[in-house]
Amino acid sequence: MLTLYYCDGSSSLASHIALEETGAPYEAQRIDIAKGEHRAATYLAINPRGRVPVLRLEDGDILTENVAILAYLGQRFPEVGLLPQDAARRAQRISLSAFFASSVRVAHRHIRQPHTYTPDQSAWPAIQDVGRKTFFAYLQEIDALIGDKEWLFDAYSVCDPYALMFYWCGVRQKMPVHELHAYTAHKNRMLRRPAARRVLERDPDAGIILTGN
Repeated sequence: MLTLYYCDGSSSLASHIALEETGAPYEAQRIDIAKGEHRAATYLAINPRGRVPVLRLEDGDILTENVAILAYLGQRFPEVGLLPQDAARRAQRISLSAFFASSVRVAHRHIRQPHTYTPDQSAWPAIQDVGRKTFFAYLQEIDALIGDKEWLFDAYSVCDPYALMFYWCGVRQKMPVHELHAYTAHKNRMLRRPAARRVLERDPDAGIILTGN
């Protein structure tokens, strides 16, 4: 059986929803980062970087990082339609996922974890300020990418649950995400998907987005 290691309220939500979409049996192992479980020897033996998500395959092989896990799920379960079969169209979805991981998530990290960039606490507000501006600019870019489409591309894909995560981050940061009309409509469509709903309803931190407008 597949095993997903995840943390509530983290970017692992993208892989968690995608895995739920496949309908494949899996075990979900919650890692409480606030309690330091990601630094325990038992978890570092699974992922020495101490990050989530991690997907353990049936043969014991380990996949780390959302981009790799999403690509794997999309290609292993083609019938679900998380990734197109055409090579160029598939690469476009993986490219956007990589942008989410390398840029959008990093901008948000500047807000949440300025201490990872410098031990100088006097510099933290400036790092957070730049992070907030950059992160919201990325949210605006995602809003424009959605435009008048139902999903980020011409059909639902691995990118859509990833985008939902960043909308949720914007809500938590009290950003005016409700002004991003295409993105807000996308969020509402995501919340109507049974797989996304099931995953979010298991997350004690998700009330803020499940009950929001």
